[in-house]
Amino acid sequence: MYIFDTDHLSLIQRNGAEGKRILGQLLSIKDIEVATTVITYEEQVKGRLLVLAKAKTLEQKIYAYEALHQLAVDYQSILILPFTRTDALENQRLRSMYPRLGKMDLKIASIALIHDAILLTRNKSDFGQIQGLKMEDWSA
Repeated sequence: MYIFDTDHLSLIQRNGAEGKRILGQLLSIKDIEVATTVITYEEQVKGRLLVLAKAKTLEQKIYAYEALHQLAVDYQSILILPFTRTDALENQRLRSMYPRLGKMDLKIASIALIHDAILLTRNKSDFGQIQGLKMEDWSA
């Protein structure tokens, strides 16, 4: 199983060159199982809601709602892994081992470790510190 970190999923959604490389890699693998996490969903929804809250003009509000709607549409086509009790316990273990890493990153790492999945991310500086976490960067 491959799990999209927020950065890889965002690159796909932006539809730039890096996102197209990720999609190309995805299409080149037969019988691939891909997912994202409810943590990534949370991060992206919070970002969209922040843009909406800051929107002042009618055009900004329309754009913000279009982006929020598109996010909902995007998430209809990918499996979202939950943050279970098992993941939470793994997260507690990781937080004690890596107190300087971001809380959201550690939650995503916990889910990837519990599922014995490969995390698709560009954030090798943080995720690379976590022992046993498998990662790949398909954006390069």
